[in-house]
Amino acid sequence: MKDIAQRANVSVSSVSLVLNNKPSRIPKETKNKIRKIAEELNYRPNSAAVFLSKKISYNIGLIVPDITNPFFAFLTKTIDERLRASNYSTLFADSNNSFEREVQIINNMISHGVDGILLVPSNKFFYQPHNKLQEMIDNLNKPLILLNASSDLRVNSVNFDNVLGAIMATEELIKYGHKSIAFIKGKDHFVNAPERYQGYKDALKKNDILLNPNYVFEGDYTIQSGYQVAPNIFNQRDITAILSSNDLMLFGIIKWAKEHRENVFKRFSMVGFDNNPYTEIIEVPLTTIDQEIGKMADKAIDLLLTILREKVRDSKQIIIKPRIIRRNSIKSEHSR
Repeated sequence: MKDIAQRANVSVSSVSLVLNNKPSRIPKETKNKIRKIAEELNYRPNSAAVFLSKKISYNIGLIVPDITNPFFAFLTKTIDERLRASNYSTLFADSNNSFEREVQIINNMISHGVDGILLVPSNKFFYQPHNKLQEMIDNLNKPLILLNASSDLRVNSVNFDNVLGAIMATEELIKYGHKSIAFIKGKDHFVNAPERYQGYKDALKKNDILLNPNYVFEGDYTIQSGYQVAPNIFNQRDITAILSSNDLMLFGIIKWAKEHRENVFKRFSMVGFDNNPYTEIIEVPLTTIDQEIGKMADKAIDLLLTILREKVRDSKQIIIKPRIIRRNSIKSEHSR
């Protein structure tokens, strides 16, 4: 800026006013001259200087547990697009489903001056003692928003109504006459897993269907875990439908069936969770629960920017209603 001021024969403060588009009485001709010289000198604002003067970096940290999961990949891309539209940059990191790495990443991001953090917690996050998590959050001195997770912590969060989503999915199968519905749940300490299992149980109870523990299977939200439980589901001859806590585990069942020459689409009606992009293009497109990632990104960013702008301290929990995407993977139980 000093170089520009020298060449334009003006003060450094005049250069600052022009390049930051601040109101001034500087003649238009002089403004154009300053901008032209700045372009010739390839001027770029010093982000460190901006941070020191304004205490704002225009950087937001985003942490996800597994970027190879299409749900988190799409969420990351959507958040980055929304932040760029608000003139913010995204500092991204993958925690690899490790709580220790989450803590390390959060500390690193804060030391690099991020204005706030969006955290999609790992499955190990809520495995920690409640008081330990609350103390960590209280000591951050930066706004933190949990995404895709609800908790009783004093923390801002944006999540979907997982209980309602599982109720909608189960009742969609019941509507077609299915009563022997297998459920593939996540492990008990997994994020959102207990809520989805609760929704399945609530829907059965509401429709006077007894819960059969032999119809409940457990996976870890991966294709491999769906593959591993597939033979146990196929061996239960009375099961007519499958509800999975995410789409990936259904992909695992489909993979196992193909390898063992079983017609999984003829044998079972199926519903998944997440509206993975591939659910639409497989042999029989899957009915699934869509969690409206775009809406989650918008709500989270709006909340974070409001906190930054208005210095809000009270925590807020936002719950988004899911919707069901109906495709061709459900058929009437009587047509089997």
